[in-house]
Amino acid sequence: MNAYLNLRYTLPERRAMFVAGLERHGYNVIHGLPASPDGLLVTWNRIGTADYIASQYEAAGLPVLVTENAAWGNSFAGQHWYSLARNRHNTAGMFPVGGNDRWDRLGIEPAPWRTKGETVILPQRGIGAPPTAMPRDWPQLAHAKHGGRVRRHPGKSEGIPLADDLARAGKVVTWGSGAAIKALQWGIPVVSDMANWIGECESTDAGRLAMFRRLAWAQWTHRELESGDAFAWMLSA
Repeated sequence: MNAYLNLRYTLPERRAMFVAGLERHGYNVIHGLPASPDGLLVTWNRIGTADYIASQYEAAGLPVLVTENAAWGNSFAGQHWYSLARNRHNTAGMFPVGGNDRWDRLGIEPAPWRTKGETVILPQRGIGAPPTAMPRDWPQLAHAKHGGRVRRHPGKSEGIPLADDLARAGKVVTWGSGAAIKALQWGIPVVSDMANWIGECESTDAGRLAMFRRLAWAQWTHRELESGDAFAWMLSA
């Protein structure tokens, strides 16, 4: 069966990793987007034509896997990661969820919850398609609703390190930013305006732990992608 691989090819090692994993799962890998739905589509986000083609796959009942930078950061817990989900990334319910051990064995202990501090709004670059992508006017609407300070998205520049910028934060407001996932690790309560955001949880120890245990099943190491294990899991029933 064919697998169409639509990645940004500035990182040849990433392309090689995905090709190896798909081939080990039995796919004939074709680079680029198909003219019409055929086999499996694996795409980096859903941008422009890729979103249109992915919608055609969905209508035809064919599988779509969307990859992006890892929600908890590409370098996390001493390993290297990408996110992987069915149809849409960064969205709850778009990936099979297994047991608790996948998160638990990482040995991460989130910080105690903060009970005071400033409100910080965390915008994204808004890349992708609705409903995943942040609306362009969302930062202004969030500021009008919640007040606080809008952190400028750093883009490709370094800027102020996130941990330093949130050192006095007691609340974070996001559409669906990966920075907000880190804020939750640091004990900062988070409010999201994105429906079914992958990081949505109650600001309790139990709620946060349950979220991270689910989230872990949408984050895959380079080794798991190259071996094909990540694709086998995502395409399981």
